[in-house]
Amino acid sequence: MADADAVYDDWYRWGRVVLYAEMGIAILVTVFSLYLAFTGQAGFLT
Repeated sequence: MADADAVYDDWYRWGRVVLYAEMGIAILVTVFSLYLAFTGQAGFLT
């Protein structure tokens, strides 16, 4: 890691924020979808 102390532009910080937010949303959607499926409310598991 030669660039351990590198200073990044502002877009890089906001890009990471957006990336982690999208990852969090994807995890929440997955958990919610599994919850609906296993409680029988999804409509395809009866």
